[in-house]
Amino acid sequence: MESEPKSSLVGRLTAALAEDERSNALDVQITVAGGKLFLIGTVPTEERRRAIEAVVLEAVRGQMPVVNTISVAELTEAPGADEPVG
Repeated sequence: MESEPKSSLVGRLTAALAEDERSNALDVQITVAGGKLFLIGTVPTEERRRAIEAVVLEAVRGQMPVVNTISVAELTEAPGADEPVG
């Protein structure tokens, strides 16, 4: 069985991430290098990070290894956020 072209694979996975309600991700970069698929970006929660990886693993169907380098943003409270407005 022939391998799917890289551009086609990346396009298919990008669409899967955007359409799947678990991930609903448009801001994750997908790169293929050295026979591996890399997920790159930052998400707000660990749950979202795992969901994105799950969607990609299901879509890849063992075609190549997936390396999840997505980081989880550490959300900090803005200065003065606890002060009343007005």
